[in-house]
Amino acid sequence: MKYGENTIRCVPYLVLSSAFISASVNAQPLRVDARKDFDTALALFDQAQRVQDDLPDRALQMFRSAAQRLESVVASGIYNGRLEYNLGNCYLQAGDLGRAILHYRRAERMIPGDELLAANLAEARRRCLTHIPRARSSAFLRSVFFWHHQTSYGGRIRTALVAFALIWVCLILRVFLRHRGVALSVVLFAAVAASSGISAATTRWTDRNAPSGVITAMDVIAYKGPGGGYQKQFEEPLQPGVEFVVREQRGDYRKIELPDGKFGWVEAGAVELILPPQL
Repeated sequence: MKYGENTIRCVPYLVLSSAFISASVNAQPLRVDARKDFDTALALFDQAQRVQDDLPDRALQMFRSAAQRLESVVASGIYNGRLEYNLGNCYLQAGDLGRAILHYRRAERMIPGDELLAANLAEARRRCLTHIPRARSSAFLRSVFFWHHQTSYGGRIRTALVAFALIWVCLILRVFLRHRGVALSVVLFAAVAASSGISAATTRWTDRNAPSGVITAMDVIAYKGPGGGYQKQFEEPLQPGVEFVVREQRGDYRKIELPDGKFGWVEAGAVELILPPQL
């Protein structure tokens, strides 16, 4: 199937509120024309949707232009799950599966459980020309630790802090109220605080030591070593949209682990990491 065929009708979730503008931590100063870029991206996306059937080439250009405008908004210091979701929509409609999956995965970190996001990410993965099934052990772990994968990093941090505060509230109450329920509450909140904190710490460690990424270039050769002089690891080149975990980096090459557990070395310039910009 060619890129751009049978594109789904994504309705952009383009909402730019004052709270959204100031939501980025350690953000760069907001560009004066960020709102203009955002509004122009919305207009381009809507226009491209309208002419997609009659003028597909023109529509692709407008989807790409909309993505560029949104990239400018991100570069100005705004980082938000909805904005990343919108970028994924633009790239998906433009046929750039690698960047569509990249931005959907970034959005997933901040708005996990969003049904529209999950549906569009599944559609982008379905269109990927290199299909690599996930290892059974990996799928099993994701199902067992579903809470870790279906809640945002910030949400887990907030949960841990609230639970920790409630522990102290219960301890203070314990001084005045000798009730078994208070003691049980301390144990419960301690368990929530510990599990949330460990989950958040695990995510932080993974981001630093084994970050996830997506192949964004066409026909990427995976080698058995860190350089083009090594033998090819796979017969066929990897196509945009293939997801992986980085296990090692040497010079301009990264050793990646694919969803099925196989390894290969690829050029760093052919891939993008899912890490947020501030990390």
